[in-house]
Amino acid sequence: MSKHVPGKKSGKPLPLSEKIGRIIQSLAGSSLDPAEGEPEDTSPIALDISEQEVARVFQMWRARADYLPDELLLDPAWGMLLELLLAELQGRRVSWLRLCNVSSVPATTAVRWIKLLERRGFVISRTDPQHADDQFAELTRKGRSALQRYFHDVVQSQEPIEQQH
Repeated sequence: MSKHVPGKKSGKPLPLSEKIGRIIQSLAGSSLDPAEGEPEDTSPIALDISEQEVARVFQMWRARADYLPDELLLDPAWGMLLELLLAELQGRRVSWLRLCNVSSVPATTAVRWIKLLERRGFVISRTDPQHADDQFAELTRKGRSALQRYFHDVVQSQEPIEQQH
């Protein structure tokens, strides 16, 4: 099995275990804990990602349930991050309720994951000024950057299947 080199098209898709390793490596490249007292940076960065790419990866993530039992596919943070990225590209806000729904886990579990993503500095929550009970989440600069690297290193570096022969 050959090792994937970022930026180099290998001619064949990575095995799932290597893809998962790349995701973990990409996310691990970001500091997991924001510096104490440092405000979370939510300023935009240029995203070289299309809505179609994010939607395709999101659909692939959801389609796994057609092949494997739900309890083997619990990774709610990934679905939440993809939903937040897609929403950002589409110029829409994402409520906590929406994140709970896309996570495919019970709401109490989803809320714990949202709070973990916040503590790790990947998302920030905001309260709707007109409806104090409504919470919305958005990617921080750190979250956007991690997903940008993932799409560049893993998604965009893969040749389409029909071109691999």
